[in-house]
Amino acid sequence: MRKRLLAACLLLVTLSVNAAEIKFLENPTWTSVLEKAKKENKIIFLDAYATWCGPCKQMDAETYTNQAVADFYNANFINVKYDMEKGEGAMLADRYYVSAYPNLVFISPDGVMLHKGVGFIAANEFLTLAKTAKNPETQYYTLKKGALKLSNAQFLKFAKQAVDLQDEDFGHISKDFLAAKPDILGDSDLIDLIMNYAFALPKEKDLTYFSTSKSKILREGKYTEDDFEERLVSLAIQFALSEEVQVTEEMDFEAIEKILDKYVPERSFFVYNYFKTQYFLENKETDQALTSFNEILEHPDKAGYQQVCNAMMGFGPILFEEGKLDTYLAKFNAIPVPAKDKEVAYLKDFVNAIIFIKTKQTAKFKETANAMLASATTPEDVKKDLKLALQNMGAN
Repeated sequence: MRKRLLAACLLLVTLSVNAAEIKFLENPTWTSVLEKAKKENKIIFLDAYATWCGPCKQMDAETYTNQAVADFYNANFINVKYDMEKGEGAMLADRYYVSAYPNLVFISPDGVMLHKGVGFIAANEFLTLAKTAKNPETQYYTLKKGALKLSNAQFLKFAKQAVDLQDEDFGHISKDFLAAKPDILGDSDLIDLIMNYAFALPKEKDLTYFSTSKSKILREGKYTEDDFEERLVSLAIQFALSEEVQVTEEMDFEAIEKILDKYVPERSFFVYNYFKTQYFLENKETDQALTSFNEILEHPDKAGYQQVCNAMMGFGPILFEEGKLDTYLAKFNAIPVPAKDKEVAYLKDFVNAIIFIKTKQTAKFKETANAMLASATTPEDVKKDLKLALQNMGAN
């Protein structure tokens, strides 16, 4: 019996020793962490969490207990966990720009932020994150310091990281980077940068150049005419909001309209009124927002059928909160479908269905969804999504 007990105890000890787990220091004094990192010449991995954060708990349960993850992090980093709402957590949150959880920060022994990740990350990607954080050639904040000296290809990779990390400085950095280029569309990397990541162009001459370069961009073979048009709209509105155009404290809507009329004349009416609706809603000026939204609904021929559908789908939930949804849905549903848009006539019912599900009007959603399922004009992929939504409702 004693031998069996001894064997069982040894098995438990063995399992305990072999259990995969990152070895964290929990809420230590920050100065002691820096001292330890300097002594061991290791990067600090900081898990910035909150006790109420679900993805933080998921990291603990799934990612930090992966054998390969545990081995790599234990060998290469000083691993620390801080509750951002206690002790030195608030100071660290401010110093390392922690605004979402989990915030996975890599810091030099001197306390300089090198790299980070945000949100739940599965084991394989978390290993990749660690290797990226260890390499000075890929560390985000190391690259950021010398971003303007990067090659076009290097800056493109940096730009993707910047957007993923939602770095608010990137807009200015990308404008400065492009401003130094003799040709902002000089190679495929610069084209990819502008088409995917750059928020705005440096000057109006650059916007003019981009607007007349559709054929050059399409020759890359990566982008469609719709991609180009969408990007042109985005760049035009960003330029219209720039300091070069907005020279007064109050928003100059007339200047915005002129820029849109110049660069995207066919879409100017819709984009201008959509922007005004969104702007006034964000500033709690409901009456002015509804005036702009009415412009869209009352002139569907100028806005375009699919754009009207997009606007109704986007603003519907907000109108519901304001107690005005029924009135505006009636206006929307009364709009006739143009002959050229008959193939997407189902969009009107689809918009109703989406709004009903977002506003938790279950009975109305079921009625609309079942009518769409019975219609021959509803595409099969849309029917598949509707059936799934109905099944989920039944399960709940």
